[in-house]
Amino acid sequence: MKYLVTILLSLVIISCSSTHIIAQDNIESATYQGWIGGVRGGGGGINFNLKLKSELPKGVELKRVIFKGFEVPFTQQDALSYNAAIITGVNQERFEGDKKSTSSSPKNNIELKDNEAILVFSKNGKEYQQKITNVTEKPALEYPSARPKF
Repeated sequence: MKYLVTILLSLVIISCSSTHIIAQDNIESATYQGWIGGVRGGGGGINFNLKLKSELPKGVELKRVIFKGFEVPFTQQDALSYNAAIITGVNQERFEGDKKSTSSSPKNNIELKDNEAILVFSKNGKEYQQKITNVTEKPALEYPSARPKF
């Protein structure tokens, strides 16, 4: 019995330490901002931004975000900032005779609340997922942002 308890406690400790590499408390901010092109057919999407308080540990890489039904890769801006561009298919237009469909980012069927996202990261080649619950919305961008010249 003592042996079984020791094994179970070891598994819990290993499990906890390996899945919380990017801990919720290391996130300074997680925001998203919708955007829409200023011309008919100009497209639209969501910019997802993640700012960390400290750099990721050695061997850990932030790969993708799952947010609002989409799964897209992150682009690292600097040691603490990551961005992901989601193309939603909003404000896309097909012209008569155009056989192409509207384009959007890859979909994901995981259902999340509006303020939730899943971060996908790898540690030494193995992928992990972590849900975050503090994603905030910034006011949408509507292009063109400058007044037209007459």
